[in-house]
Amino acid sequence: MLEIFDKLGYKKQKCKTCGHEFYAQVDRDTCGDAPCDEYEFIGNPATDKPYTLYEIQQVFREFLEKEGHTPIKRYPILAKRWRDDVFLVGASIFCFQPWVTSGMVKPPANPLEIEQPSVRLNDVDNVGRTGRHMTCFTMGSHTVINTEENFIYWEDETIRLCHEFFKYIGISTEEICFIKSWWSGGGNEGPCYEVCVRGVELATLVFIQYKTLDNGEKEEIPIKVVDTGYGLERIAWISQGTPTAYDACFAPVVDKLKELTDVKVNTEILARNAQIAGMMDIEDIGDIKELRQQVANSLGITLDELLESAEPMEAIYIIADHTRCLAFMLADGIIPSNVKEGYLARLVLRRTVRFMKELNMKESLAEVMGIQLEFLTKFYPEIKDSENHIMNIISLEEERYKSTIKKGTSIVKRSIKRLKKEGKTEMPLDMLMDLYDAHGIPPETVVEIAGDNFTVNVPDNFFTLVAGAHEKDTSNKKESFEIDYPETDLLFYKDFNQKEFEAEVLGVVEKDGKNTLVFDKTVFYPEGGGQPSDTGTISADGNVININYAEKVNDVVLHHVDGDIDLDKFVGKKVEGKIDWNRRITLARHHSATHLIVAAARKILGEHIWQAGAQKGVSRSRIDLSHYKRISQEELNEIEKLANEYVMDNIELDIKFYTRDEAESLYGFKLYQGGIVPGKSIRVVKIPGIDVQACAGTHVLRTGDIGPIKINKTERVQDGVERIDFSAGTAAVDSIQNENKLLRESSGIFKVDNDQLPKTCDRFFLEWKAQKNEIDKLKSEIASLKMNSLADDVSEIKGLKVVKQLIDADFKELQKIATDFTDNDKADVVLMGNNDGKIVGAASQRAIDAGIKVNEIIKKAANVLGGGGGGRLTLAQGAGPQCENMNEALDTAIDLI
Repeated sequence: MLEIFDKLGYKKQKCKTCGHEFYAQVDRDTCGDAPCDEYEFIGNPATDKPYTLYEIQQVFREFLEKEGHTPIKRYPILAKRWRDDVFLVGASIFCFQPWVTSGMVKPPANPLEIEQPSVRLNDVDNVGRTGRHMTCFTMGSHTVINTEENFIYWEDETIRLCHEFFKYIGISTEEICFIKSWWSGGGNEGPCYEVCVRGVELATLVFIQYKTLDNGEKEEIPIKVVDTGYGLERIAWISQGTPTAYDACFAPVVDKLKELTDVKVNTEILARNAQIAGMMDIEDIGDIKELRQQVANSLGITLDELLESAEPMEAIYIIADHTRCLAFMLADGIIPSNVKEGYLARLVLRRTVRFMKELNMKESLAEVMGIQLEFLTKFYPEIKDSENHIMNIISLEEERYKSTIKKGTSIVKRSIKRLKKEGKTEMPLDMLMDLYDAHGIPPETVVEIAGDNFTVNVPDNFFTLVAGAHEKDTSNKKESFEIDYPETDLLFYKDFNQKEFEAEVLGVVEKDGKNTLVFDKTVFYPEGGGQPSDTGTISADGNVININYAEKVNDVVLHHVDGDIDLDKFVGKKVEGKIDWNRRITLARHHSATHLIVAAARKILGEHIWQAGAQKGVSRSRIDLSHYKRISQEELNEIEKLANEYVMDNIELDIKFYTRDEAESLYGFKLYQGGIVPGKSIRVVKIPGIDVQACAGTHVLRTGDIGPIKINKTERVQDGVERIDFSAGTAAVDSIQNENKLLRESSGIFKVDNDQLPKTCDRFFLEWKAQKNEIDKLKSEIASLKMNSLADDVSEIKGLKVVKQLIDADFKELQKIATDFTDNDKADVVLMGNNDGKIVGAASQRAIDAGIKVNEIIKKAANVLGGGGGGRLTLAQGAGPQCENMNEALDTAIDLI
């Protein structure tokens, strides 16, 4: 037993219900946590006065500040700004993993205090329905990073602080239970205490001291982390004793939504629902039906009566919760899309629209978001700065959703038709999930379209399943490759203009079936950050060897050799290396130009712009940017113009190495535009007043050295990502000259000046279009005449009216004539061919019923032409190069009939 428990008067006990050990000041039979204890605070607040969520945040901060903790600002909820394994911050500790918790980087303060908005979608289907679940919640934390040199505090002080805080806000310490448990996550683990009051868990005190190994074993780590998590929404809830946590935490939003929808509240039902939900492990069973039935039974009402009262209010809570979550997501730079974190944002957004529809709300999602922002921005002013951006995205996404629903009808109908054909009577869950994943069609829409004709069962935890499949980022996982050589000295960082070098060959390494050379130093830049590697040659003992690729494995550069050469004879010898300078300077210009284009795009399009990928090339490069809509030509012109202004300012680049914590302290997470840079020391490329990024690539020394920047085109590579294709330096000149050449040649064809080309093209196009329409009209008239002339050529074969004809008509005309005859009962079978080797067959329903398979007939007839064919039972077509055999092909078709 810890000394602190004895000092504070807590006794070690064992829960008679669940068997867990716990510590409490009074003798108890149960541990204080649901389901061993019911919620006892609803209508009976546990503190000496009520606190709103933001009041409790302030009190939490003030208390810990007095206890020697430094408050720090919240981190963005988009965790991929600094880590590559998850998309969203799910707890305050996410902010400090992996760099701080590994000891590689100093914490921003130690000990520190933070109130961190966190997002968890692993139980999104329970939001609004249990009284306590939220997609976005605020985790208060006092965090300590203990090292051997600086051990601040551990279990005793953590428990004392928790005890004192709850006492500080007026909770009787006799009601506090510390339940002994174990925590693991993010590759670490350690003992913990779950702190409960009146049946609800309010905090978890975690003591991270082990690394979880791949085999499940644990290994002690030198950094000992105190990781506490206080559920500030729950603390606000028990201080007010409201029926649900939603009423306690965002009451102004809930009240406004109730006013708009005229939803009446039954507090007795909501309170009982929350109490019973607290006794159930909803996260695991994912089944709300059982909860609803138990609530109805306890209140002595029918399930229908319960649903009629509860469901509208649950929708209100869901909308209030989801818009709050969305506000953080969009303000922190997430762009709704169909992949990664954008997928999760779109999921939350479209669920919000769904529940607005259930309430028959006339207001737009943007109007509802306005209500949320009016409330939220009072406490998070940084969200206010993003208000226009948020509203633009919300309005656009709502329109996209409507379009998706409209298009989805035909997709769902086709899917159901296919399932029926396969003899199935119910839609499989994987298909239902795929309709949402691939096409954005929500399950309730599928149910509506299916109606009573087909069974579609939607599990209660549908969106929890969907979100769970998208919460972690697995795209950055790389195979490990062990290499045992000293760190390569990277000469290109010391002198950008160095083209040649002398080095010692340390060894030969086989990788991917190829031999590579390792030197003690190199001027060859290894591929990384979207920049291709340098190429060049090395010379040794009179041999000149081509180096066609360089890559970095850990801190060692591998030089791939062109050709099958015995490399072992060079080990231990000196070699002279030389890079292709034209390639290097061109790539460097493009890399520096990339930074300028990103900076210009952020200035023109908004601060939400974030690099989503890049690839530098010699003749052209590309940069992918997160943006919620297509970049217009006018915006593109402005970006290009501003980037070139930066070039003409001829700004000297400031390139330095910093420790990671120094760099983040100076510049924040905008450093990682180009992706997460590993290591304790990072290279920062700063273009003063314009841009700053952690970047390992090669760069020119001044922006003027880039030369002209020309944007070639833009395209949407995926939902929420715009790609800008550009050229810089001499490559930009080449691009400009090539476009001028195309312009001159096009003008020459029309024999007009360049400035007259658009008008001339437009005139020629309109004339061509008019002539084409006239031609189509004449063809239609000719087809009608041909049909009239063919009306007398109907023969009879075994009771079927048959037309066979070789005529001068194109494929479309042949089809039109054939189907006109069969559709209008002029013939049962029509066989037509032309002198270009095209053959068409059509059959009426009467012919099909008689056993005619015109698709097989045309296929065999087309074989006579040296080709093939096929189609449907009503219309088939074929073709072949032996046009002279058309009469024989038509006769073959007649024989088959």
